[in-house]
Amino acid sequence: MKIITDNTVTLYDNLKPVIITSDHPNFAMVYNLASQDRLEEALEWANPRLVVEKSIADTDFELMGNDSLYYGNYKIPETLAIRIFDLLEDGRSIKYLENFVVNLLENPSFRAVQELYSFLEVSALPITEDGHFIAYKSVNYDYKDHFTGKMDNSIGAKPSMPRNAVDEDKDRTCSYGLHFASYDYAIEFGPHDAHLMAVKINPRDVVAIPSDYNNQKGRACTYEIVAEIESKENELAETPLYIMD
Repeated sequence: MKIITDNTVTLYDNLKPVIITSDHPNFAMVYNLASQDRLEEALEWANPRLVVEKSIADTDFELMGNDSLYYGNYKIPETLAIRIFDLLEDGRSIKYLENFVVNLLENPSFRAVQELYSFLEVSALPITEDGHFIAYKSVNYDYKDHFTGKMDNSIGAKPSMPRNAVDEDKDRTCSYGLHFASYDYAIEFGPHDAHLMAVKINPRDVVAIPSDYNNQKGRACTYEIVAEIESKENELAETPLYIMD
């Protein structure tokens, strides 16, 4: 049984009426399914929780409690959960975000695990298919780092340092570690002949997000240099190489 008007669809779940109005996020889908007499499917789409549970069935994410998203015992932060729900609503893959969470949970720092995704959102940094992310770094004219002038940051290089040598205190904003940043921050850093490099970072290797750079800068123990974006000397490009999905 069903009753359909322009702004409402009334379905019956074991003779109990379920009324879906036009402001329901899945109204169009429910309307179309009900119009085709696919009433069981329409009832599923009328319940957003059931839609999410069905969509994540082939992943290790789980919807628990008051619609909170978990991966094992880890509660997904709200900003990341919203991103996942939005992708599911659009019918898009969330596999890269699942890979991101797997890598993130290998990070021994509680603070880094809790704060990293918000940093990526604020800085508009993309996550790759293997669950790593892309950030940016300004280096000297000879592709050495600004601070010691000794560490190679040319394409293909994988600089690293012991994790316990990286300062994990986010309130010490300019300290030991391999620094990375948002595009907007990195493009303004260093002398006119500096090179702007794209670095690929595994979430497990992030140690700190300093507190006084408005979520624009971080420290890691290792990363890989994957591309050169722009030379400040000749200004070959005006936009980042990588775009957030």
